[in-house]
Amino acid sequence: MLPFMAALIFVGLVMVGLALDVTLLAATYREAAFSADVGAESGAAEIADEYSGELRLDPVRAELTAVESALAARPRPGRSAIAAVEPTLICVTVTNQYRPRILSAVGVGLATVSVEACAEPRRG
Repeated sequence: MLPFMAALIFVGLVMVGLALDVTLLAATYREAAFSADVGAESGAAEIADEYSGELRLDPVRAELTAVESALAARPRPGRSAIAAVEPTLICVTVTNQYRPRILSAVGVGLATVSVEACAEPRRG
């Protein structure tokens, strides 16, 4: 009976660790998604000075603002952000690392979370 109980306790602890790490990984994803959204929306606010009947982004300002905003929103160590700007669209990709807390003891390693968000300038 003792070996059975020891195995049952071990399996139970692994299951609790898996649930905890999956929850924390989901939280890391939500934070990265929030940062990507903030970056894309702030980058989309950088409209070019000249107006020709269509809203167009200033590519340099939009990219710089988007990356700075994405990294400043809930800053985390190891987070990176890149922006891709088209004339009427900006997409921001935020990458974050997650190191399992419990499951690292059984060999589960570093996980990379990458999220992309896009925005476009709108009138009024």
